[in-house]
Amino acid sequence: MKILIEKEKNVEKKTDHFYELGDLFEESNSDSALHYYTVARDFAKKNKFGLGEARYASYVIMILNKQGEFKEALRLAEESAEKYKKLNSPKNLSIAYLNIGNQWQYLSDFMAASDYYLKAKNIADSLQDKITQRTVNNNLGSVFTEMRQYEKAKEYSIQALKLSKENKDPWTSLSPLYNLAINAKYHKKYDEAIDYINQFEKIAKELGSEYDIVDGYLAKGNFLGKTKLSEGISYLNKALQKSKELNFPESEMYGYLYLAEIYIEHKKYKNAIENIELGIPIAERLETKYELADFHKKASETYEKLGDFERALTHNRQYEKLHSEIQLDENKKQLIAFEAKYQFKQKEAEIRTLNAEKQAQTLKIRQKNFLNFALAAILLAAGIIGFLVYKNYKNRQKLQTQRIHELETEKQLSATRALLQGQEDERSRMAKELHDGLGGLLSGVKLNLNNMHKKLIITEEDGAAFEKSVHLLDESISELRRVAHNLMPESILKFGLNGAIGEFLQSIQNENLKIIYQSYHIENGLGKQLDISVYRIIQELVNNSIKHSDASEILVQVRKDENLVIIEVEDNGKGFDPQSIEKETGMGLTGIRSRVDYWKGKLEIDSENSGTAVHIEIPV
Repeated sequence: MKILIEKEKNVEKKTDHFYELGDLFEESNSDSALHYYTVARDFAKKNKFGLGEARYASYVIMILNKQGEFKEALRLAEESAEKYKKLNSPKNLSIAYLNIGNQWQYLSDFMAASDYYLKAKNIADSLQDKITQRTVNNNLGSVFTEMRQYEKAKEYSIQALKLSKENKDPWTSLSPLYNLAINAKYHKKYDEAIDYINQFEKIAKELGSEYDIVDGYLAKGNFLGKTKLSEGISYLNKALQKSKELNFPESEMYGYLYLAEIYIEHKKYKNAIENIELGIPIAERLETKYELADFHKKASETYEKLGDFERALTHNRQYEKLHSEIQLDENKKQLIAFEAKYQFKQKEAEIRTLNAEKQAQTLKIRQKNFLNFALAAILLAAGIIGFLVYKNYKNRQKLQTQRIHELETEKQLSATRALLQGQEDERSRMAKELHDGLGGLLSGVKLNLNNMHKKLIITEEDGAAFEKSVHLLDESISELRRVAHNLMPESILKFGLNGAIGEFLQSIQNENLKIIYQSYHIENGLGKQLDISVYRIIQELVNNSIKHSDASEILVQVRKDENLVIIEVEDNGKGFDPQSIEKETGMGLTGIRSRVDYWKGKLEIDSENSGTAVHIEIPV
C-alpha cells in the first residue's frame, strides 16, 4: 500500500489510499490508524481537495468513541456537515447527518438522534439514494424502538427491509428483520416475531454467516420459550453448541441468560440457577456490565424463590453495585450531551455577533469611499457652486455618521441581547433540569442506600465497597451541582414546541400514570418567547398534578384557534379547595400566573374531589 501511495500522482486517489491504509490498522493499532487518517486529511487540505478533507470525521469518530472522547467525535461530525454544506455535496451531507445522529444516539439523546436521522432521510429521499435511504430508515427503526414508539419503529424498519430487497442486498435485510422481530416481541406477538426470525435465519444460512445464524437461534429460542419451553430450550442449546464451536463467547453468554429467563418464567428455578452460574463468569470476562447486572438480579430473585436468602442477598449486593456503576456511566453521558448542546448554542451566538460586526465594517468602508468621492468633488468645485456642494456633503456626512452610529448601537444591543438571552435561557433550563430532575434522582438513590446500610448487617469488605459506592455517588452529585450552577440551558429543544411538550410528557409517563397529549395547529410553533411560556406553563401544571393530586391519568391539550392559544390540563386526582388558590404563594401557581399575565391571558381553575381542570387562554 505504501509503495502504491508513493507512485500515485492523482490527489483524490492518493487521499483515498491514505484513508485505506489507516483503515487497515483500525482494529489492531488505533494510534497508527489515527496517524494515517490525519495524514490523509492534511494532504487533502494542502492540495485543496475539500471532499477528502471533510471525510476525515467519518473515519475517526469510531476510534474516538472507543476512547471515550464523545464530545470530540460529535464536534468533528458537525464540522464535517458544515464543510459538505459549503461544498454543496448533498449525498455526503446526508451521510454526515447520519454520523451526527449516531453520536446523539450513543449519548442516549434519542430525540436529537431522530432529528438528524430525519434530516438525512429528507436528503436521501430527494436524491433517491436507496442505499442511504435503507440505512437511515433502519436507524430510525432502532432509535424509535429505544424511545418505545413501536409503531413508528415498525414503519421505518419495514421501509428499510423493502429497500434492502430493491437493492438486492441480502446482508442489509438482516438488521431490519431482527428489529421487526424484537418489535413484535415487545407487543407479545410471538408468532409474528418467529416469522421475522425465520426469514432472518434463512438469509443468514444462505449467506453462510455463522454469527447471524447463532443470533437467529438465540432469538428464536428466547421467543419460543415464552410459550413452548421445550422448543425454546432446544434452539438455545443449538446456539450454545455453535457458540462454543466457533468461539463466540458473547453469544454463549446470551444463551445462558435467555435459558435462565425462560426457566424462571416457567418456575424451574434450579435449572435457571445452573445457567446463571455458567453465564456469570463469561459476563465477568467480557466486562459487560448490563448483562452481568441482569445475571445477578435474576440470581437474587431465583435464590429467594428457593429459600436461599444468604445467596440471594449476596447476588443482590452485586446487582446494586453494578447498577450504581451503570447509572453513573449513563449520567456522565447525559452531562456530556447537555454540555455539547450548551456549547452549540454558544457557538451560534458567537456567529451572530461576528455577522453583526462584519455588517458594521462594511458600512464603515462604504462611508470611507463616499467621503473620498465627496472630497474630490469639493476640491473641483468653485465659488457658490463649490460652497453648496461642500455644504451638501457636510449634511450627508452628518446623516451618514448618525446612521452608522445608530447601526453600531443597534448591532451591539442585538448581539449582546442575543448572546445574553441565549446563555440565560440555556443555563436556566439546564440548571433546573439537572438540579430538580437528575439531582433529585441521585439524592434519592443516596438516601435509599444509606437507609439500606442502616438495616443490613454486612462484612467489613462489603462495607468498604458500599462506602466506595456512596462516595462515587457523592462525587456524581457534586459534579452535577457544579454543572447545574455553570449552565443555564434553553427550555425548548430545537425540534419545536410540539416535539418538546411530547418529549417532556413521555419522559414522566410510567405504568402508574397515563398521560394523553393532544395538539392542534401548533406544528410551526407560536414564536420563540411564547413557545417558552406555553412549555413552562404545561410543565408546571403537569408537575403540580403529579406532586399533589395522586392522579393516574392526565389530559394535556394545546391548540391555536385563529388569534388565541388555548391550554387545558385535566387530571382525575383528589382535587383541592379552589378558595385556597387565592392564598397560594408557591413558585408553581405564582409562576403560571406571571406568565399568563405577561401575555395578557386568562387563567381559570376548577377543582373538586373528582379532579382538577385548568383552562388558559392567551391572545396571539
